[in-house]
Amino acid sequence: MTRYVAKQLKFRSGERHSVLSRVGGLPVHEATLFLARFRTRGRAANTIHIVCRVLALFYRWLHKVEIDLLARLRQGQFLTNPELYRLADTVQYRATDLPEDDEVDGTKPQVIDLNTVRAKRSRVRQTPQSVGVANQATRLRYIAQYLTFLANYVAVTLPAERRARLEADAKFGVTLFTEQVPKVSHRTTLGARQGLSKEEQDRLLAVVRPDSPENPWGRGFVRQRNWLIVVLLLATGMRRGELLNIRISDLAQREPKLNIVRRPDSSDDPRMIQPTPKTRERTIELRPSILKQVHEYIAARYKIKLTRKHPFLIVSEDGGPLAYKTVDKIFADVRRACPDLVIDLSSHVMRHTWNERFSEEAEAMQLDATAEERARNEQQGWADNSKTSQVYTRRHTARKGREISLKLQEKLESSEK
Repeated sequence: MTRYVAKQLKFRSGERHSVLSRVGGLPVHEATLFLARFRTRGRAANTIHIVCRVLALFYRWLHKVEIDLLARLRQGQFLTNPELYRLADTVQYRATDLPEDDEVDGTKPQVIDLNTVRAKRSRVRQTPQSVGVANQATRLRYIAQYLTFLANYVAVTLPAERRARLEADAKFGVTLFTEQVPKVSHRTTLGARQGLSKEEQDRLLAVVRPDSPENPWGRGFVRQRNWLIVVLLLATGMRRGELLNIRISDLAQREPKLNIVRRPDSSDDPRMIQPTPKTRERTIELRPSILKQVHEYIAARYKIKLTRKHPFLIVSEDGGPLAYKTVDKIFADVRRACPDLVIDLSSHVMRHTWNERFSEEAEAMQLDATAEERARNEQQGWADNSKTSQVYTRRHTARKGREISLKLQEKLESSEK
């Protein structure tokens, strides 16, 4: 059983926070103090939870290699160089691929579950999978920050000589550890996420239509809801957090418009992991045909009794607000129903797809680059001078590059004749 777990809490005010708990439910005091620093700086609750999960991974490693870090720091000693190298190697793997504790209270269980043994043997046989380079870099940076915090936290309680030795060793050790942070290369673009081509988009819509024989969902409301989710993501380019945060009141009463509103730490949102927009608030205009589908869905939504107790637009079959993991499951279902799609389909691919369709329409309208960039940033909630669009328009940019390259080759061929 995992000895250290990152848990998220919700206060009466609606504010979310995370704690690192041991077996028995007691939080790790030093980790609580460290996470509180992120909270006082106004960092998002979901960001704090990511930090907490990294600390959980760190403490599981400490337990596995039998290091009592606090006791060692109180002796004026820091982690050794080989230990720091092993720690840096450990955090590059997925948490689910790392071994977990078998003991909960220090004693081995009297009854052994054979299914658990088989599962662990299966994990041992499999090669551990690495996380992405950006994820690995984030883990290393947060652990480096925590090691610095912990060393300073203990150092102030030590005698002068021991304190000086700890501070010097910690400074050297953290510098050594930070050097293991991989550089996130922006040159490797082959295989980077792209949007759907027009043919792939048509294929997706054909499968998820409520009346499609290929539709992977059986019940009528689920089909209607999932169809609307795909349509709204493709039509607006919004993130899944923005979609799940929409309330009925965000729909304009007399205009075909939808407001994207930021509501961090909302007290009336029952979800522990609250879906929140990452970008600016904005208003999105909807075509009458799409707005009609929204209102038809709302009519079906109101037939579920629980939906009358909360304002959220996208709901589960039992009426509660939909969670992030359910959206991920929806797209996993679509991937199984559309094995012919080359792209690893997800909700975020819909955002890439919208941006590529936007580039194509801007080109057809002969918008200059500056006007296109400003219009895109406004629609996506990005800052006026944001260059984020470059991440979302790879397919369109690559196509334009190929067209120009081929024209250059054509001119070269003409000059050779």
